[in-house]
This record gives sequence, structure tokens and C-alpha cells, in this order.
Amino acid sequence: MANVTPGKFNAQIVYFSEEGRRNLDEVLKVLHKLLKKREELRVCKIVFLTAFGEGPAKAYGKLSEFMPKIVAVTFPRSFVIKRGDAWYHPEISDNLRKFFDGVGIEVLVPHTLPFDTIEAMDGHNQQVQLVRDVLSIFGGGFSLCVQAVMLACDAGHVEMGDSVIAVTGDVAALITASTTRSFLNKERGISVDEIFCKPRKLTIVRPATTQAKTIDAESVTP
Repeated sequence: MANVTPGKFNAQIVYFSEEGRRNLDEVLKVLHKLLKKREELRVCKIVFLTAFGEGPAKAYGKLSEFMPKIVAVTFPRSFVIKRGDAWYHPEISDNLRKFFDGVGIEVLVPHTLPFDTIEAMDGHNQQVQLVRDVLSIFGGGFSLCVQAVMLACDAGHVEMGDSVIAVTGDVAALITASTTRSFLNKERGISVDEIFCKPRKLTIVRPATTQAKTIDAESVTP
């Protein structure tokens, strides 16, 4: 079990000017500096929520000196996004899956995301929507980070209580893992212990426009 109990240090959060997967390279630079400076973080698994596998692949290359243990959590097979006039399902290519198999990157394809709605269950849907909205005040990628850790814990890729580094295209945070069933439990629930980097401006969740805009998960998951 990986538990991080660091001594005194000056924690600094790196802020990006806007949301989006365009920040991925900067996120990985932040992680490289952290792992180089803080040895206690090197035992933590790195959990990505990824649409296409780009983030885990880049992380393996840029962080290889630390021999990272990476878990790639992708979207359910039923998940679709719209690009232009076409709808399609984002997925990790066969070639990239073979690469992940070869280097030991674990891939998890869940049936649903923890905060997905369920047809005809209005009470449940209102509750998960509230949780998703609250987490999204830190940025759209933040809610996805939390859900990725919960899914990895559900599947046994990380243990309940483990310290893990959760990553999307514009967020990285140290999180104590818990399952979907127990994530709000006062003793065994999930907790965000440190935020390493995040967007300062919520340009996707709350864009500066008078027109309504839905959150495109693919825009923050590399």
C-alpha cells in the first residue's frame, strides 16, 4: 500500500491560463519536477483518465527514470462525443494497447463512470449531478480525476487508502483512493490531499460567453 506522509515542504500549485488537454505537456513537466524533488511520491501509482491513451504514453516516456506504475482509465464503450457533425466513441488504438501491454501500463475500460446518470432514477441523478457540479468548480478535469481514482479502486488496480497521483490533460493531484461505494464515507472515503496543477480560468466548464456550452470530456482527457 502506498501512503504518502511527507515532512514539511513548501507546496506550490502551478496554474494554467485556461482549461484543456493542450496543457498536458506542462502537467507532465510538473510531475517530473515533483518526482525528482520528492522521493516519497515515486511509490504512488499514476492514474490517468484518458480518451485516446496519449497521456499515459507520454507519461511513460517523460517519467521513465522514476519507473512509474501507470493505470489508464478510459471511457465506457457507450460513451460518445461529437466532433463536427459526427458522433464517435473515443478509444485507445490497438497499437497503443499493445505498447501498454508490453510496458506494463494497466488499462481499465469501465462499464460506466461513477457520476453517470441512470435512466428513470431521478433522485440518484440529481445527487450525482450535484457532486459532479461541486467538483467541477475546480475545473472539468478535476471531477474526471476523482472518478478515475474511484474506478481504479473499484477494479483493484489501487487499494482503498492508497495515495495515488490522478491526472487529466490539465489537472494533477494527490488523492487518497476509495471505491465508488465508499467515496463519501467519513473514515474510508476519498480525499484530495494536494493539488499540483490546475487551470486558473474555467474556460470550458464556465466559458466567458452568453451561449450555453456543454462540458466536452474529450477536451480535458488526452
